Amino acid sequence: MIYNTQEIENFALPMLIGRNWRRLAKQFALEQPNRQKAEQVYFNTLAVCVVHDYLQWMGISTELNAGDSWNPIARLGSDVADLQVTGLGVLECRPIREDRQICRIPQDVWGDRIGYVVVQIEDSVKAANIWGFINSIESEYISLNQLQPLETLLTTLSALRLSQNIEINDAASQDTAIQDTACRVPTRNNSVNFSEWVQGIFGENWQDLAAIFNNQNIAYNFRNSPQDKDVDIERAKLIDLQMQFGSQTVVLLVALTPESDNIAVRVRLYPPDGEIYLPPNLRLALLSIEGDILQEVRSRRQDNYIQLSRFTGETGERFSIQVALENAMIVENFEI
Repeated sequence: MIYNTQEIENFALPMLIGRNWRRLAKQFALEQPNRQKAEQVYFNTLAVCVVHDYLQWMGISTELNAGDSWNPIARLGSDVADLQVTGLGVLECRPIREDRQICRIPQDVWGDRIGYVVVQIEDSVKAANIWGFINSIESEYISLNQLQPLETLLTTLSALRLSQNIEINDAASQDTAIQDTACRVPTRNNSVNFSEWVQGIFGENWQDLAAIFNNQNIAYNFRNSPQDKDVDIERAKLIDLQMQFGSQTVVLLVALTPESDNIAVRVRLYPPDGEIYLPPNLRLALLSIEGDILQEVRSRRQDNYIQLSRFTGETGERFSIQVALENAMIVENFEI
């Protein structure tokens, strides 16, 4: 399918470029023999780092320093921007400058790739847009409207992982299958079970709002958020996002409304006590048990809170809530 420019803009994903990545890209660029090559390496490195951050948010492991783009000799001798996705293969992360509509993909990187991700680096080099993904190419230059939405990358990686799992399962013995099942048990055990909340049983990290916020500040901190009058159970948890440079604390609020055949759930993020706004580009996502994104919202500048749309589930259903900022991510697992 060919998309028009407006559709491409609608599914482009904005990303911040951390200072650590900019310093690293500059370091790689300074190793080059001339200005043209230095600029090429600089933007290639930023593109790889942006895609790496995105995949980390999605819970997809990468090996950042395993590719040719991290090899000084390969950087010098070729135009490469590759990223190794753990156990699956290599992505090529091609940069374009702001306001460009055409991306060049050199013939040297046409083979042995899962596909190609196009990353537009803003002139400030502090932010980028991941424009989309394409599985294969037949020309050195592609236009942005040839790209597929970024979700296509996730489905491609998911299909690769599934095919590998099928091959492994076909070759594995029954003992291996039993061990694999045992390995997955702790994840389920670590889940929050809402049936316990209904009985008034809460883990030590899930607290009443008054335990997290000073009573005098609750009304102020929640002044702009809608009031859920039908909520029966409400608990909050401090989430500490341990980033490479410092940390960022936010408050995850989960509110339940038991209904006749299911439970309605509301999830919000708030800044911690004493702060007014959430950090920009903070991501809150609802994931299925398979890891698919069901809902997603990002904070803007001067957001007092962000929330997912209210959803319902039946007893026994499981899901996860993902909170991510820059290169840090936390996942909380739940069972209704």
